[in-house]
Amino acid sequence: MDIYEVSLVGKLKSGDVSSFEIIYKSNYARIFHFALQYLQNKESCSNIIQDVFSSLWDTREKLADDTNLNAWLFTVTKNKCLKYIRTLKTEKRNIENLMEQRMILNFDALNSLDTSPMTFEEIETIIKKTLDSLSPQCRRAFEMSRFEDKKYSEIALEMQIAQKTVETHISNALKIFRVALKDYLPIMIFLFR
Repeated sequence: MDIYEVSLVGKLKSGDVSSFEIIYKSNYARIFHFALQYLQNKESCSNIIQDVFSSLWDTREKLADDTNLNAWLFTVTKNKCLKYIRTLKTEKRNIENLMEQRMILNFDALNSLDTSPMTFEEIETIIKKTLDSLSPQCRRAFEMSRFEDKKYSEIALEMQIAQKTVETHISNALKIFRVALKDYLPIMIFLFR
């Protein structure tokens, strides 16, 4: 370690901003590229290097007079990169675990889904009863939307009512169907898409 670096560390320890700026300007690019080799993400590297220099400033008074700045900067950068990678690995594991749990739930739900002819007969009976319970206008709007695949604007024009009224009829009908077919919701989603 040369006398210049010892002097620079001494000034930094006493809070000299110009010595900090010299250290920053002469080391930023090197440690940035060092971090970039491992993280492959410029934004993350930039954030980490800013943290490194913030740490240098915040802990400047605790530095030993013979601190090797290169070793200190690279060590802190290495440790912050390792922490970042560990965090990414944990997040990735959590995402994979959630995806696996979702797949298991989907498998169990699909496996237990009853698609027998008897079930569909029950559903058809419930649909017929529910349709019969709707007001004539609500029923007609719903049938045109779901069974004839017409747009709300087309239904409004044909029924000579406001489009908002069509939307209200469809919304009300769907609420009634959700209650009536609560035990068959996965199938209902596909029947009334």
